[in-house]
Amino acid sequence: MDETEELIRLCVRALAAQMIAAPGIELHMTRSCVLALTDEPLADHNRLILGADPDVEDFLVRAVTRAKERGRPLSAVMSPGLAQRLAPLATPLGLEPAGSAPLMVLRPHVSVQPSRRRMKIARALGPELTRIAGDLIAAAFDAPRDVIARSIEVGMTPTAGVETYVAWGDEGPMCTMSVTTTGDTAGITLMATPPEHQHKGMGRALLSQVIADYRRRGVQRFHLGATAAGRPLYASLGFELVADLPVWILERPTPRAADATDLRSGAAPA
Repeated sequence: MDETEELIRLCVRALAAQMIAAPGIELHMTRSCVLALTDEPLADHNRLILGADPDVEDFLVRAVTRAKERGRPLSAVMSPGLAQRLAPLATPLGLEPAGSAPLMVLRPHVSVQPSRRRMKIARALGPELTRIAGDLIAAAFDAPRDVIARSIEVGMTPTAGVETYVAWGDEGPMCTMSVTTTGDTAGITLMATPPEHQHKGMGRALLSQVIADYRRRGVQRFHLGATAAGRPLYASLGFELVADLPVWILERPTPRAADATDLRSGAAPA
């Protein structure tokens, strides 16, 4: 298995851990694919990841059909090798290309020096700290605050598979990030710095400190899905591009679910 497909499998596990506590969660998984639907009417909170699964075509059809049945938009990412193969199926399903998501990795031999910037870091546990983390995430991604409370804060618990950290600087709470660990590899998600705190070095300071802390705990490799804005920061810390993962969006499903049998046979839905 190549590194891209390996990391996609880890992303499947991380997504399930991150979304498992969301209201109305519905999870369908294989080792390489996951569909996660929630009660939220936003594509960012209804996710599909597709890797090299033997039945990936059927998984795609079932996933989109189920999203339509629940009236949910859907954000889908997949390995580059699947994009061309699945495109003839995705188009009649109603999925539209929406760019790409850089998958980046920090390899074990790359050292990252902790920042000397003065800050305090704490894991987001308990009502006050989870609220602070939620405030930062909502502000950074311009997301509805109530949605963040329902779908993300609810998963910030001591026994969750995701650990979320908040960093304080001279201006108070300034940024947050989440980490999901599998063996000696950790996935970084929800790296969030509100606009008023960006370009001050706090994101770099938090990320470098968390990487150092996790390496002391035995984690060697880190991966993340970058945004265009965040990619230069990650590259400057030593993260390398593994692949640009194609992104597809299902905007607003029609009330009538697509006929899965027709789609699998290559026929257009009526």
